[in-house]
Amino acid sequence: LIELHSDTETFKTLKALRDGNKITDPIKRRMLDVMYWEFLPGQADPELQKRIVASETEIERIFNTHRGKVDGKEVSENDVREILGSTKDSDKAKQAWLGFVSVSRKVADKLRETVRMRNELARKLGFEDYYEMKLAAQEIDEADLLRVFDELDILTRDAFADLKRDIDTQRAAHFGIDVRDLRPWHMGDIFFQEAPPLGGANLDEVYASEDLLALTKKYYKGMGLEVDAILSRSDLYEKPGKSSHAFATDINRLDDQRVLCNLKPNLRWADTLIHELGHAVYDQYINHDLPFILCTPSHSITTEGYAMMMGAMAKNPEFLTKVVGLSDADAAKYVAAARESLRAEKLIFSRWAQVMVRFEHGMYNNPEQDLAKLWWDLKRDYQLVNPPEDATMPGYAAKIHVVTVPVYYHSYMLGDLFASQVNDTIARKVIKTDNVRETAYVGSTDAGDFMRREIFGPGNRYNWRELTERITGKPISPEFFVRQYILQ
Repeated sequence: LIELHSDTETFKTLKALRDGNKITDPIKRRMLDVMYWEFLPGQADPELQKRIVASETEIERIFNTHRGKVDGKEVSENDVREILGSTKDSDKAKQAWLGFVSVSRKVADKLRETVRMRNELARKLGFEDYYEMKLAAQEIDEADLLRVFDELDILTRDAFADLKRDIDTQRAAHFGIDVRDLRPWHMGDIFFQEAPPLGGANLDEVYASEDLLALTKKYYKGMGLEVDAILSRSDLYEKPGKSSHAFATDINRLDDQRVLCNLKPNLRWADTLIHELGHAVYDQYINHDLPFILCTPSHSITTEGYAMMMGAMAKNPEFLTKVVGLSDADAAKYVAAARESLRAEKLIFSRWAQVMVRFEHGMYNNPEQDLAKLWWDLKRDYQLVNPPEDATMPGYAAKIHVVTVPVYYHSYMLGDLFASQVNDTIARKVIKTDNVRETAYVGSTDAGDFMRREIFGPGNRYNWRELTERITGKPISPEFFVRQYILQ
Protein backbone atom coordinates (compact mmCIF):
# COMPACT_ATOMS: atom_id res chain seq x y z
CA LEU A 1 0.00 0.00 0.00
CA ILE A 2 2.84 2.42 0.80
CA GLU A 3 4.30 1.86 -2.65
CA LEU A 4 0.89 2.20 -4.29
CA HIS A 5 0.09 5.45 -2.49
CA SER A 6 3.48 6.87 -3.51
CA ASP A 7 2.77 6.45 -7.22
CA THR A 8 3.08 9.96 -8.65
CA GLU A 9 1.39 9.24 -11.97
CA THR A 10 -1.70 7.78 -10.30
CA PHE A 11 -1.87 10.77 -7.97
CA LYS A 12 -1.59 13.21 -10.89
CA THR A 13 -4.57 11.49 -12.49
CA LEU A 14 -6.57 11.62 -9.25
CA LYS A 15 -5.75 15.29 -8.73
CA ALA A 16 -6.67 16.23 -12.31
CA LEU A 17 -10.00 14.42 -12.04
CA ARG A 18 -10.73 15.98 -8.65
CA ASP A 19 -9.75 19.52 -9.67
CA GLY A 20 -11.59 19.23 -12.99
CA ASN A 21 -14.99 18.77 -11.30
CA LYS A 22 -16.17 16.71 -14.26
CA ILE A 23 -17.13 13.68 -12.17
CA THR A 24 -20.60 14.44 -10.86
CA ASP A 25 -21.81 10.96 -9.88
CA PRO A 26 -21.87 11.16 -6.04
CA ILE A 27 -20.52 7.63 -5.49
CA LYS A 28 -17.63 8.14 -7.91
CA ARG A 29 -16.98 11.60 -6.50
CA ARG A 30 -16.74 10.16 -3.00
CA MET A 31 -14.37 7.42 -4.19
CA LEU A 32 -12.21 10.09 -5.77
CA ASP A 33 -12.04 12.10 -2.53
CA VAL A 34 -11.14 9.02 -0.48
CA MET A 35 -8.37 8.00 -2.88
CA TYR A 36 -7.01 11.55 -3.13
CA TRP A 37 -6.51 11.87 0.64
CA GLU A 38 -5.02 8.37 0.84
CA PHE A 39 -2.46 9.19 -1.86
CA LEU A 40 -1.58 12.77 -0.91
CA PRO A 41 0.80 12.13 2.05
CA GLY A 42 2.76 9.67 -0.08
CA GLN A 43 3.65 12.36 -2.64
CA ALA A 44 6.33 13.98 -0.49
CA ASP A 45 10.08 13.63 -1.00
CA PRO A 46 10.80 9.86 -0.65
CA GLU A 47 14.11 10.53 1.11
CA LEU A 48 12.38 12.77 3.63
CA GLN A 49 9.73 10.12 4.23
CA LYS A 50 12.46 7.54 4.86
CA ARG A 51 14.14 9.82 7.39
CA ILE A 52 10.84 10.34 9.19
CA VAL A 53 10.13 6.61 9.33
CA ALA A 54 13.67 5.90 10.57
CA SER A 55 13.27 8.48 13.34
CA GLU A 56 9.84 7.14 14.35
CA THR A 57 11.21 3.58 14.39
CA GLU A 58 14.12 4.60 16.61
CA ILE A 59 11.81 6.37 19.07
CA GLU A 60 9.50 3.35 19.19
CA ARG A 61 12.52 1.13 19.87
CA ILE A 62 13.46 3.31 22.83
CA PHE A 63 9.90 3.13 24.16
CA ASN A 64 9.76 -0.65 23.75
CA THR A 65 13.04 -1.23 25.61
CA HIS A 66 12.61 1.39 28.33
CA ARG A 67 12.02 0.14 31.88
CA GLY A 68 11.72 2.34 34.92
CA LYS A 69 12.86 1.25 38.35
CA VAL A 70 11.10 1.07 41.70
CA ASP A 71 13.17 0.17 44.74
CA GLY A 72 15.98 -0.77 42.39
CA LYS A 73 13.88 -3.24 40.38
CA GLU A 74 12.86 -2.81 36.76
CA VAL A 75 9.12 -2.38 36.22
CA SER A 76 6.97 -2.59 33.08
CA GLU A 77 4.26 -0.12 32.12
CA ASN A 78 1.65 -2.53 33.51
CA ASP A 79 3.58 -2.67 36.78
CA VAL A 80 3.65 1.13 36.92
CA ARG A 81 -0.09 1.34 36.36
CA GLU A 82 -0.68 -1.24 39.08
CA ILE A 83 1.46 0.70 41.56
CA LEU A 84 -0.12 4.08 40.77
CA GLY A 85 -3.60 2.62 41.07
CA SER A 86 -3.08 0.85 44.40
CA THR A 87 -0.17 2.11 46.50
CA LYS A 88 -0.62 4.44 49.46
CA ASP A 89 3.11 5.12 49.59
CA SER A 90 3.74 8.56 48.06
CA ASP A 91 7.45 7.90 47.52
CA LYS A 92 6.76 4.63 45.74
CA ALA A 93 4.17 6.28 43.49
CA LYS A 94 6.69 9.02 42.67
CA GLN A 95 9.40 6.46 41.85
CA ALA A 96 7.04 4.54 39.58
CA TRP A 97 5.81 7.65 37.77
CA LEU A 98 9.25 9.19 37.32
CA GLY A 99 10.64 5.83 36.22
CA PHE A 100 8.08 5.60 33.44
CA VAL A 101 8.13 9.25 32.38
CA SER A 102 11.94 9.32 32.34
CA VAL A 103 11.74 7.83 28.84
CA SER A 104 10.75 11.34 27.77
CA ARG A 105 14.27 12.65 28.32
CA LYS A 106 15.60 9.93 26.01
CA VAL A 107 13.26 10.80 23.14
CA ALA A 108 12.36 14.50 23.50
CA ASP A 109 15.08 15.79 21.16
CA LYS A 110 14.39 13.02 18.63
CA LEU A 111 10.68 13.82 18.76
CA ARG A 112 11.30 17.52 18.16
CA GLU A 113 13.44 16.68 15.12
CA THR A 114 10.70 14.34 13.86
CA VAL A 115 8.16 17.15 14.21
CA ARG A 116 10.42 19.45 12.19
CA MET A 117 10.65 16.83 9.42
CA ARG A 118 6.89 16.22 9.46
CA ASN A 119 6.33 19.96 9.11
CA GLU A 120 8.80 20.09 6.23
CA LEU A 121 6.92 17.28 4.51
CA ALA A 122 3.58 19.07 4.97
CA ARG A 123 4.92 22.37 3.64
CA LYS A 124 6.24 20.70 0.52
CA LEU A 125 2.69 19.50 -0.07
CA GLY A 126 1.25 23.00 0.33
CA PHE A 127 0.17 23.05 4.00
CA GLU A 128 1.16 25.40 6.81
CA ASP A 129 2.29 22.53 8.99
CA TYR A 130 1.82 18.81 9.62
CA TYR A 131 -1.12 19.41 11.97
CA GLU A 132 -3.11 21.13 9.23
CA MET A 133 -2.20 18.40 6.72
CA LYS A 134 -3.21 15.52 8.97
CA LEU A 135 -6.55 17.11 9.79
CA ALA A 136 -7.23 17.83 6.12
CA ALA A 137 -6.52 14.19 5.26
CA GLN A 138 -9.08 13.23 7.93
CA GLU A 139 -11.62 15.66 6.42
CA ILE A 140 -11.50 17.85 9.51
CA ASP A 141 -11.29 21.64 9.40
CA GLU A 142 -8.75 22.92 11.93
CA ALA A 143 -10.72 26.01 12.96
CA ASP A 144 -13.90 23.97 13.35
CA LEU A 145 -12.10 21.37 15.49
CA LEU A 146 -10.74 24.01 17.85
CA ARG A 147 -14.17 25.66 18.03
CA VAL A 148 -15.75 22.38 19.13
CA PHE A 149 -13.04 21.85 21.76
CA ASP A 150 -13.45 25.44 22.99
CA GLU A 151 -17.18 24.83 23.43
CA LEU A 152 -16.51 21.52 25.18
CA ASP A 153 -14.07 23.30 27.50
CA ILE A 154 -16.67 25.88 28.51
CA LEU A 155 -19.33 23.23 29.10
CA THR A 156 -17.14 20.95 31.24
CA ARG A 157 -14.78 23.31 33.09
CA ASP A 158 -16.90 23.99 36.18
CA ALA A 159 -18.16 20.41 36.53
CA PHE A 160 -14.61 19.11 36.26
CA ALA A 161 -13.35 21.60 38.86
CA ASP A 162 -15.98 20.33 41.32
CA LEU A 163 -15.07 16.71 40.60
CA LYS A 164 -11.35 17.46 40.84
CA ARG A 165 -11.80 18.98 44.30
CA ASP A 166 -13.43 15.76 45.48
CA ILE A 167 -10.72 13.65 43.84
CA ASP A 168 -7.97 15.77 45.39
CA THR A 169 -9.51 15.40 48.83
CA GLN A 170 -9.74 11.62 48.41
CA ARG A 171 -6.26 11.23 46.94
CA ALA A 172 -4.66 13.40 49.63
CA ALA A 173 -6.35 11.31 52.32
CA HIS A 174 -5.31 8.12 50.49
CA PHE A 175 -1.64 9.15 50.63
CA GLY A 176 -1.80 10.96 53.98
CA ILE A 177 -0.58 14.27 52.52
CA ASP A 178 -1.85 17.81 52.14
CA VAL A 179 -3.91 18.60 49.04
CA ARG A 180 -1.35 21.27 48.11
CA ASP A 181 1.32 18.57 47.84
CA LEU A 182 -0.50 16.49 45.23
CA ARG A 183 1.52 15.90 42.07
CA PRO A 184 1.01 13.90 38.84
CA TRP A 185 1.99 10.59 40.47
CA HIS A 186 -0.83 10.90 43.02
CA MET A 187 -3.66 10.81 40.44
CA GLY A 188 -3.85 7.01 40.13
CA ASP A 189 -2.86 7.01 36.44
CA ILE A 190 0.25 8.02 34.51
CA PHE A 191 -1.42 10.88 32.62
CA PHE A 192 -4.63 11.29 34.67
CA GLN A 193 -6.66 10.22 31.67
CA GLU A 194 -8.64 7.67 33.69
CA ALA A 195 -10.63 8.10 36.89
CA PRO A 196 -8.99 6.93 40.12
CA PRO A 197 -11.02 4.72 42.46
CA LEU A 198 -13.82 6.86 43.84
CA GLY A 199 -15.27 4.52 46.44
CA GLY A 200 -18.83 3.25 46.51
CA ALA A 201 -20.08 -0.01 45.04
CA ASN A 202 -17.57 -1.86 42.88
CA LEU A 203 -19.03 -2.80 39.51
CA ASP A 204 -16.48 -5.61 39.16
CA GLU A 205 -18.64 -7.43 41.70
CA VAL A 206 -21.54 -7.37 39.24
CA TYR A 207 -19.60 -9.18 36.53
CA ALA A 208 -17.48 -11.51 38.70
CA SER A 209 -19.89 -14.43 38.32
CA GLU A 210 -21.30 -13.57 34.88
CA ASP A 211 -20.69 -15.19 31.49
CA LEU A 212 -19.62 -12.13 29.51
CA LEU A 213 -20.02 -13.89 26.18
CA ALA A 214 -23.60 -14.91 26.97
CA LEU A 215 -24.50 -11.39 28.16
CA THR A 216 -23.06 -9.79 25.04
CA LYS A 217 -24.82 -12.22 22.68
CA LYS A 218 -28.08 -11.63 24.50
CA TYR A 219 -27.68 -7.86 24.23
CA TYR A 220 -26.88 -7.64 20.53
CA LYS A 221 -29.39 -10.32 19.51
CA GLY A 222 -32.09 -8.46 21.40
CA MET A 223 -31.60 -5.60 18.95
CA GLY A 224 -31.67 -7.99 15.99
CA LEU A 225 -27.92 -7.67 15.40
CA GLU A 226 -26.34 -11.06 14.67
CA VAL A 227 -23.00 -11.76 16.32
CA ASP A 228 -22.66 -15.58 16.39
CA ALA A 229 -20.66 -15.79 13.15
CA ILE A 230 -18.30 -13.04 14.27
CA LEU A 231 -17.72 -14.69 17.64
CA SER A 232 -17.17 -18.12 16.06
CA ARG A 233 -14.20 -16.65 14.16
CA SER A 234 -12.87 -14.71 17.14
CA ASP A 235 -10.16 -15.38 19.73
CA LEU A 236 -11.59 -14.40 23.09
CA TYR A 237 -9.58 -15.91 25.95
CA GLU A 238 -6.03 -15.76 27.24
CA LYS A 239 -3.38 -18.14 25.97
CA PRO A 240 0.44 -18.21 26.08
CA GLY A 241 2.14 -15.88 23.60
CA LYS A 242 -1.09 -14.11 22.65
CA SER A 243 -1.38 -10.33 22.45
CA SER A 244 -2.63 -8.96 25.76
CA HIS A 245 -4.66 -6.22 24.09
CA ALA A 246 -8.06 -6.18 22.40
CA PHE A 247 -9.14 -5.19 18.91
CA ALA A 248 -11.57 -5.90 16.09
CA THR A 249 -10.56 -6.46 12.48
CA ASP A 250 -12.35 -6.70 9.15
CA ILE A 251 -10.42 -9.26 7.08
CA ASN A 252 -12.04 -8.83 3.67
CA ARG A 253 -14.55 -5.94 3.84
CA LEU A 254 -17.31 -8.51 3.25
CA ASP A 255 -18.06 -11.42 5.55
CA ASP A 256 -15.08 -12.00 7.82
CA GLN A 257 -15.05 -9.75 10.87
CA ARG A 258 -13.24 -10.92 14.00
CA VAL A 259 -12.52 -9.83 17.57
CA LEU A 260 -9.53 -10.48 19.77
CA CYS A 261 -9.98 -10.27 23.54
CA ASN A 262 -8.57 -11.78 26.74
CA LEU A 263 -11.80 -12.09 28.68
CA LYS A 264 -11.98 -12.11 32.42
CA PRO A 265 -15.19 -11.72 34.46
CA ASN A 266 -14.89 -8.04 35.37
CA LEU A 267 -16.24 -4.65 34.30
CA ARG A 268 -13.27 -3.77 32.10
CA TRP A 269 -13.66 -6.86 29.92
CA ALA A 270 -17.46 -6.58 29.83
CA ASP A 271 -17.06 -3.05 28.42
CA THR A 272 -14.25 -4.16 26.09
CA LEU A 273 -16.12 -7.13 24.60
CA ILE A 274 -19.24 -5.08 23.89
CA HIS A 275 -17.03 -2.28 22.49
CA GLU A 276 -14.95 -4.44 20.16
CA LEU A 277 -18.00 -6.32 18.96
CA GLY A 278 -19.50 -2.91 18.17
CA HIS A 279 -16.68 -2.32 15.67
CA ALA A 280 -17.22 -5.76 14.13
CA VAL A 281 -21.00 -5.37 13.89
CA TYR A 282 -20.55 -1.98 12.21
CA ASP A 283 -18.28 -3.56 9.56
CA GLN A 284 -20.57 -6.56 9.12
CA TYR A 285 -23.62 -4.48 8.22
CA ILE A 286 -21.99 -2.06 5.77
CA ASN A 287 -23.84 -2.21 2.45
CA HIS A 288 -21.49 -4.41 0.44
CA ASP A 289 -23.10 -3.33 -2.83
CA LEU A 290 -20.95 -0.21 -2.44
CA PRO A 291 -17.61 -0.14 -4.29
CA PHE A 292 -14.88 -1.90 -2.34
CA ILE A 293 -13.09 1.33 -1.48
CA LEU A 294 -16.23 2.63 0.29
CA CYS A 295 -16.86 -0.59 2.25
CA THR A 296 -15.40 0.88 5.42
CA PRO A 297 -16.82 3.01 8.22
CA SER A 298 -17.13 6.68 7.32
CA HIS A 299 -14.31 7.61 9.72
CA SER A 300 -12.53 6.45 12.84
CA ILE A 301 -14.77 8.98 14.61
CA THR A 302 -17.93 7.10 13.64
CA THR A 303 -16.77 3.54 14.29
CA GLU A 304 -14.94 4.51 17.49
CA GLY A 305 -17.94 6.55 18.57
CA TYR A 306 -20.36 3.69 17.99
CA ALA A 307 -18.09 1.21 19.78
CA MET A 308 -17.66 3.56 22.76
CA MET A 309 -21.42 4.10 22.91
CA MET A 310 -21.98 0.35 23.09
CA GLY A 311 -19.14 -0.39 25.53
CA ALA A 312 -20.48 2.21 27.97
CA MET A 313 -23.70 0.18 28.18
CA ALA A 314 -21.90 -2.12 30.65
CA LYS A 315 -22.51 0.69 33.17
CA ASN A 316 -25.98 1.60 31.94
CA PRO A 317 -28.91 1.17 34.38
CA GLU A 318 -31.18 -0.56 31.84
CA PHE A 319 -28.38 -2.93 30.80
CA LEU A 320 -27.63 -3.81 34.44
CA THR A 321 -31.26 -4.57 35.23
CA LYS A 322 -32.53 -6.13 32.00
CA VAL A 323 -29.44 -7.85 30.56
CA VAL A 324 -27.38 -8.67 33.64
CA GLY A 325 -30.58 -9.15 35.63
CA LEU A 326 -29.79 -7.32 38.86
CA SER A 327 -32.44 -7.49 41.53
CA ASP A 328 -34.18 -4.28 42.54
CA ALA A 329 -32.08 -4.11 45.73
CA ASP A 330 -28.80 -4.63 43.89
CA ALA A 331 -29.85 -2.28 41.13
CA ALA A 332 -30.32 0.56 43.62
CA LYS A 333 -26.82 -0.10 44.95
CA TYR A 334 -24.93 -0.49 41.70
CA VAL A 335 -26.80 1.81 39.33
CA ALA A 336 -25.92 4.88 41.39
CA ALA A 337 -22.28 3.77 41.42
CA ALA A 338 -22.42 3.19 37.66
CA ARG A 339 -23.71 6.69 37.01
CA GLU A 340 -21.03 8.28 39.20
CA SER A 341 -18.27 6.17 37.68
CA LEU A 342 -19.31 6.88 34.09
CA ARG A 343 -19.65 10.62 34.73
CA ALA A 344 -16.18 10.82 36.27
CA GLU A 345 -14.70 8.72 33.47
CA LYS A 346 -16.15 10.92 30.73
CA LEU A 347 -15.32 14.22 32.46
CA ILE A 348 -11.72 13.24 33.16
CA PHE A 349 -11.10 11.97 29.66
CA SER A 350 -12.62 15.08 28.08
CA ARG A 351 -10.17 17.28 29.98
CA TRP A 352 -7.24 15.02 29.10
CA ALA A 353 -8.23 15.18 25.43
CA GLN A 354 -8.09 18.98 25.67
CA VAL A 355 -4.44 18.72 26.73
CA MET A 356 -3.51 16.37 23.90
CA VAL A 357 -5.30 18.33 21.17
CA ARG A 358 -3.95 21.70 22.24
CA PHE A 359 -0.44 20.40 22.85
CA GLU A 360 -0.12 18.85 19.40
CA HIS A 361 -1.61 21.96 17.82
CA GLY A 362 0.93 24.13 19.65
CA MET A 363 3.86 21.79 19.02
CA TYR A 364 3.39 21.65 15.25
CA ASN A 365 2.64 25.37 15.09
CA ASN A 366 5.96 26.14 16.84
CA PRO A 367 8.22 23.17 17.61
CA GLU A 368 11.02 25.52 18.76
CA GLN A 369 9.15 26.76 21.82
CA ASP A 370 9.65 25.36 25.34
CA LEU A 371 7.50 22.28 24.87
CA ALA A 372 7.81 21.15 28.49
CA LYS A 373 6.38 24.49 29.63
CA LEU A 374 3.57 24.22 27.08
CA TRP A 375 2.75 20.70 28.35
CA TRP A 376 2.67 21.52 32.05
CA ASP A 377 0.78 24.79 31.48
CA LEU A 378 -1.91 22.82 29.61
CA LYS A 379 -1.98 20.12 32.29
CA ARG A 380 -2.48 22.78 34.96
CA ASP A 381 -5.14 24.66 33.01
CA TYR A 382 -7.26 21.80 31.70
CA GLN A 383 -6.62 18.99 34.23
CA LEU A 384 -5.83 21.12 37.31
CA VAL A 385 -2.70 19.00 37.88
CA ASN A 386 0.33 20.53 39.56
CA PRO A 387 3.60 19.97 37.67
CA PRO A 388 6.43 17.95 39.22
CA GLU A 389 9.13 19.83 41.15
CA ASP A 390 11.28 19.63 38.02
CA ALA A 391 8.99 21.23 35.46
CA THR A 392 11.64 20.78 32.75
CA MET A 393 10.58 17.11 32.59
CA PRO A 394 9.25 16.73 29.00
CA GLY A 395 6.26 14.64 30.06
CA TYR A 396 4.65 14.99 26.63
CA ALA A 397 7.37 12.80 25.14
CA ALA A 398 6.34 9.90 27.39
CA LYS A 399 2.99 9.64 25.56
CA ILE A 400 3.69 7.25 22.70
CA HIS A 401 0.63 8.40 20.74
CA VAL A 402 2.46 11.68 20.02
CA VAL A 403 5.05 9.61 18.14
CA THR A 404 3.15 6.68 16.63
CA VAL A 405 -0.30 8.12 15.89
CA PRO A 406 0.23 11.89 15.61
CA VAL A 407 -2.73 14.25 15.30
CA TYR A 408 -5.26 11.54 16.02
CA TYR A 409 -6.26 11.94 19.68
CA HIS A 410 -9.13 14.29 18.83
CA SER A 411 -10.84 11.32 17.15
CA TYR A 412 -11.47 9.67 20.52
CA MET A 413 -13.23 12.74 21.90
CA LEU A 414 -15.11 13.47 18.69
CA GLY A 415 -16.15 9.81 18.73
CA ASP A 416 -17.66 10.32 22.18
CA LEU A 417 -19.50 13.43 20.95
CA PHE A 418 -20.78 11.49 17.93
CA ALA A 419 -21.92 8.65 20.21
CA SER A 420 -23.89 10.93 22.54
CA GLN A 421 -25.53 12.72 19.63
CA VAL A 422 -26.53 9.42 17.98
CA ASN A 423 -27.71 8.04 21.34
CA ASP A 424 -29.94 11.07 21.79
CA THR A 425 -31.42 10.54 18.33
CA ILE A 426 -32.10 6.82 18.89
CA ALA A 427 -33.59 7.42 22.33
CA ARG A 428 -35.95 10.20 21.26
CA LYS A 429 -36.87 9.21 17.70
CA VAL A 430 -36.73 5.40 17.84
CA ILE A 431 -37.22 4.32 21.45
CA LYS A 432 -39.53 7.32 21.99
CA THR A 433 -38.17 8.24 25.40
CA ASP A 434 -36.81 11.44 26.89
CA ASN A 435 -34.85 9.40 29.43
CA VAL A 436 -31.73 9.48 27.26
CA ARG A 437 -29.32 8.57 30.06
CA GLU A 438 -31.10 5.41 31.08
CA THR A 439 -31.90 3.64 27.82
CA ALA A 440 -29.65 0.90 26.43
CA TYR A 441 -32.04 -0.13 23.60
CA VAL A 442 -32.47 -3.52 25.30
CA GLY A 443 -34.68 -5.75 23.15
CA SER A 444 -35.39 -2.99 20.62
CA THR A 445 -35.19 -4.37 17.09
CA ASP A 446 -36.30 -0.90 15.93
CA ALA A 447 -33.05 0.47 17.35
CA GLY A 448 -31.10 -2.28 15.60
CA ASP A 449 -32.84 -1.54 12.31
CA PHE A 450 -32.00 2.15 12.68
CA MET A 451 -28.33 1.35 13.32
CA ARG A 452 -28.11 -0.92 10.26
CA ARG A 453 -29.87 1.56 8.01
CA GLU A 454 -28.50 4.91 9.19
CA ILE A 455 -25.08 4.22 10.78
CA PHE A 456 -23.62 1.03 9.30
CA GLY A 457 -25.21 0.71 5.86
CA PRO A 458 -23.79 3.90 4.29
CA GLY A 459 -20.21 2.74 4.92
CA ASN A 460 -17.93 5.50 3.62
CA ARG A 461 -20.56 6.80 1.20
CA TYR A 462 -20.56 10.11 3.12
CA ASN A 463 -17.81 11.91 5.02
CA TRP A 464 -18.22 11.83 8.80
CA ARG A 465 -19.69 15.34 9.04
CA GLU A 466 -22.37 14.62 6.46
CA LEU A 467 -23.13 11.23 8.04
CA THR A 468 -23.55 12.88 11.45
CA GLU A 469 -26.03 15.39 10.07
CA ARG A 470 -27.93 12.71 8.14
CA ILE A 471 -28.30 10.60 11.29
CA THR A 472 -29.02 13.32 13.84
CA GLY A 473 -30.12 16.34 11.81
CA LYS A 474 -27.36 18.51 13.32
CA PRO A 475 -23.62 19.08 12.98
CA ILE A 476 -21.40 17.59 15.68
CA SER A 477 -21.86 19.36 19.02
CA PRO A 478 -20.74 18.83 22.65
CA GLU A 479 -24.21 19.64 23.98
CA PHE A 480 -25.45 16.04 23.78
CA PHE A 481 -22.35 14.65 25.50
CA VAL A 482 -22.74 17.17 28.32
CA ARG A 483 -26.44 16.46 28.64
CA GLN A 484 -25.88 12.70 28.78
CA TYR A 485 -22.91 12.50 31.12
CA ILE A 486 -22.12 15.80 32.84
CA LEU A 487 -25.30 17.58 33.93
CA GLN A 488 -26.65 16.32 37.22
